[in-house]
This record gives sequence, C-alpha cells and structure tokens, in this order.
Amino acid sequence: MNTATSIPPNLLAKAKRLNPFASFPNKPGEGAILSSYFIGDTSTGDVFYFATAKSHDGRLYLIHHIVDRPLIDAVPNILLQSPYLFMTWNEKGKIIEWAAGQQK
Repeated sequence: MNTATSIPPNLLAKAKRLNPFASFPNKPGEGAILSSYFIGDTSTGDVFYFATAKSHDGRLYLIHHIVDRPLIDAVPNILLQSPYLFMTWNEKGKIIEWAAGQQK
C-alpha cells in the first residue's frame, strides 16, 4: 500500500479510525464525499485533508490531499460547508480534482 508511505503514520492512524470501513483505492476513481476531515501534525506542521468517498462501484475509499499553506484560510470553509462534494483521485488515493455544490 504505497499511499500509506506518503502520509505520516500518526495521521494515517487517525484517518483510519474516523472511518474503519473505507480502504485505500488501488486505481483511479471518482465519487461523492460522505465525510471529510482536516488532520494536522503539530510537530511537522503538515495538514492533510482526508475524505471518505463512495465510488460508482459502491465501495468506500479513504482519499487524501496535503493542504498547502495559502489554501488553509480559503478552502476549508468551502469544503466543510458544501452539502455536495464530488472528487476524483489517482491510483494512490490522492485527490486530483474536486467540485463543491451549494444549495440556492
């Protein structure tokens, strides 16, 4: 599982506890987001965004993205307050594209 090597072990353990039924994908995919979390490591200053995605095949996947410093102020409000999120990920579970929907 090469995804686990790019995520600090302490953050990976926290993310897995938040949804133990989700697994890391082994191929690219896309799906609707059921839940999401920002998890940070104060010792390194790294902040990761983890999401549980339900793909078109009905399986739950744990996907992730490291959060860049300039985006920490702007993006979390969009991601956390949007009732509809759709994301695309690569074979390692890294989020490569996302869309947020708002109700009018």
